[in-house]
Amino acid sequence: MSSCQDKQQPKQDELSQQELISKKDETPSKVSIEFADNFLIESIKGGYRLELIDPNSHEVESTYELTYDQTKKGENVIHLPMKNLAVLSQTSVGMLSKLDALDVITGISNIDYVYSPIIKERFKNKKIRQFGDESNVPIEKIVESSTKLIIYSGFGSEFDGEGKLRKLGIQSIPNYEWRETHPLGRAEWIKLLGILIDKSEKAEKVFNEIKTNYEDLKWKVRDLNDQPSVISGNFYSDQWTAPAGESYMAILFRDAGANYVYESSKGTGSIFLPIEKVVADNRSTQFWLNPGVSNKATLSEMNPKAQFIGAYADGIYCYSHEMNQFWEMSAIEPDFLLADFIHIFHPKLEPNSTLHFYKKLK
Repeated sequence: MSSCQDKQQPKQDELSQQELISKKDETPSKVSIEFADNFLIESIKGGYRLELIDPNSHEVESTYELTYDQTKKGENVIHLPMKNLAVLSQTSVGMLSKLDALDVITGISNIDYVYSPIIKERFKNKKIRQFGDESNVPIEKIVESSTKLIIYSGFGSEFDGEGKLRKLGIQSIPNYEWRETHPLGRAEWIKLLGILIDKSEKAEKVFNEIKTNYEDLKWKVRDLNDQPSVISGNFYSDQWTAPAGESYMAILFRDAGANYVYESSKGTGSIFLPIEKVVADNRSTQFWLNPGVSNKATLSEMNPKAQFIGAYADGIYCYSHEMNQFWEMSAIEPDFLLADFIHIFHPKLEPNSTLHFYKKLK
């Protein structure tokens, strides 16, 4: 199957000289950013201006010129189109798969975390290299792979080796998709990838379909009076870690017509609660999502008090049976994620639908 995919989607060739001349003298169509908070794109002559926003300070962290003018030089100049990308962020793999552009990938962080069978096959055939953790990038391997741009997760404050790589003509940009709180904001990062590989129109089309699906699903449950209670997270040592009330997961629960127990908590990250409080708060809670394990026996072994949460009997769901699929695809498939939650919380709405990411724990 992978070899057929490679034949149908040949590696993107360089634009012809005439096409490059034409594009470097034109101003491309405006790219509208509706939901994402951590990047901005402005159309300029010959390409785009990209501003990456620091998710903590909400200030502009860095600015890049994405240009079709191959003669332009500068520390933050990225020449379009990019065809050799190392993607150290799993979600970027998922987005490139939606663009039918997995052939542009020259490197990944770790093959053990990959879901895509096409990427696995290309890795097996030595068309893709494994670079490991982004905190310790093997510069020689990156140079040997012909990579021209590295997209990394941005977990740390600085990408190791970025300065050395830039001197060698290899740019690096962080992917702050994982810091977006709106589900469609995460998916909207596909627009940036579309620009980088000269598939902007396809990226717009893919995103608009996702947006329509998501909003249609949200509309379907907007007036439901029955909003089941849900908790998310799990025990770690003597604490429970759960999404804060303004977080990505809390927004998904709300959009799926559920009452998240800790919806009133502040913040977009995680909250940490004593186990005793969580058990007391959730003796009658109907659903428990994302415990991080694949069966109830493991939960009981981790903490016997798990059995006192109301959802323990018949309402625990997780993606643990296929974690790689979840981490690779859920950011670009928030419509499928929302559909899963609606199926779990309101099964009578679509009794014949099946779960895409989630599975009930036995």
